[in-house]
Amino acid sequence: MPTYLYKCKKCSHEFELRQPFGAPKPDKCTRDGCDGEVVKVFTPPAIVFKGPGFHVTDYGRGGGNGKNRPRPKDTESEKSSASVGEAKD
Repeated sequence: MPTYLYKCKKCSHEFELRQPFGAPKPDKCTRDGCDGEVVKVFTPPAIVFKGPGFHVTDYGRGGGNGKNRPRPKDTESEKSSASVGEAKD
């Protein structure tokens, strides 16, 4: 069952309530002597992305896990052109 967060409009008391989906919100504040109207407080979902590069491996090209993709390497032509450029200066 999900846990919902509610806040009283009258006394600003916040409380959590475990309710099934579609259950009506509580009528009154749970604090003794208040009886104020309550509203549901919306909070961000508890999603945790773990591991390096989850966006690359999950949403990248294809549908693989990223282990079969080649990694960029320096080629011999790139190394020789870099050294030639340095020699001319």
